[in-house]
Amino acid sequence: MQHQAKKRYGQNFLRDKNLLKKIVNESHIKDKNVIEVGPGQGALTSFLAEQAKHVTCFEIDQSLKPILDPIEEAYDHLDIVYADFMEQDLKAYGNELHVVANVPYYITTPIIFKLIETKEIKTASLMIQKEVCDRLIAVPGTKAYNNLSVVMSYFAKVYKMMDVKRHMFVPKPNVDSAVIRIEKREKPLLNDAQEKIFLDIVKTAFKQKRKTLVNNWFEAYQIPKNDLQNFLTEHQLDVNIRAEKVTLAEFLAIAKVWPYDL
Repeated sequence: MQHQAKKRYGQNFLRDKNLLKKIVNESHIKDKNVIEVGPGQGALTSFLAEQAKHVTCFEIDQSLKPILDPIEEAYDHLDIVYADFMEQDLKAYGNELHVVANVPYYITTPIIFKLIETKEIKTASLMIQKEVCDRLIAVPGTKAYNNLSVVMSYFAKVYKMMDVKRHMFVPKPNVDSAVIRIEKREKPLLNDAQEKIFLDIVKTAFKQKRKTLVNNWFEAYQIPKNDLQNFLTEHQLDVNIRAEKVTLAEFLAIAKVWPYDL
């Protein structure tokens, strides 16, 4: 059956079997419960079903049903749910889940945050826009380093598995892609109160990247600049430092001793 890719769902289909096998092999999902977001025409789905204990796919486009039905029928341990992944409560699908997916570009960040916030999800191997991948794995002092880089490194160990050129998709997107591996940390680096502070101060620190920490935090919290400068000095940080130079360890240390109400 011929299926017309829908722009509103960000559909770009990957069909290279060698690449699909490589993604599955490097996702380490043998005998595990797997979630696939947006199976599309099922190219990745079959390879997942060959290795996983159980696969649950969430597909928003019901017009793909005639293509996906035969694949679902071929595997007793494969279920395809025609629903919006973002609206699903994943607790119903097990307490240790592993996600493998070719993620639509337009909804990449919301999906990643849903995965991070769902404690049942332990790992995720995601095909995403290369530019987003670069931000997720960026280190301090680089142009790509931002709020997302810090938050992701707090919740998980993140690394790039492989690059994927745009010509490997149908239809061909305007940008290249990459497969990223997210391995959630087993234990949080901060307690609940400290984590709340950490997420807030990191977000506000990058509000305007050209401004210093002091200026961004002053605008966000109306704390006197002298107080903020003294606070940074006490903790061996330059009073003129920008967020792009602050490491995860330094943000963690700040969150643990943050003395102000937010």
